[in-house]
Amino acid sequence: MKTLIWTTLILSLCFHQQLFAQELRSEYLFDLEVGLNPPQMVGPVLKGVRLISPFRDGTVKSGKINGKIQACGGDWGLIIDSATFKVDSRATIETDDGALIYMTYTGYSHADAKIAALIGAGKGGELPPSAYYFRTNVSFETGSPRYAWLNHTIAVGVGSFPAAGKVAFRIYSIR
Repeated sequence: MKTLIWTTLILSLCFHQQLFAQELRSEYLFDLEVGLNPPQMVGPVLKGVRLISPFRDGTVKSGKINGKIQACGGDWGLIIDSATFKVDSRATIETDDGALIYMTYTGYSHADAKIAALIGAGKGGELPPSAYYFRTNVSFETGSPRYAWLNHTIAVGVGSFPAAGKVAFRIYSIR
């Protein structure tokens, strides 16, 4: 009986360690900068104020992926309150070698009301990124064999507001 208890205890500890053996790691994937067309204010909806911002243009740059953002994407965001914006974006990347990658990202931009008002007025470029929280979770779809690894990659974007009518993200894959 004593042997059974010790065996169970040892196996439990080993199993517990295996569950938590992997640490969350990230790896730089690419920088994304998007130019926005003037927003379309849908107005108050059930959970906030809907604001649609069509993408005008954009770039993707890194050692792994380089290309441009097609003008067919946009953000279907939601102003939750005076300090919080819920991001809901879709974009198509056309890589320099001709592949198409569909990218979606959701997340939040949050700051105190005064900082959020400056961002909303297009003055985010005057603020240090430490003045606000701007994070997204990113996923991809592609039929390109060269970039097929993206189909099962989760990524996180750390956002900023470099200038009026622009948003930028540093995208990290989660390993």
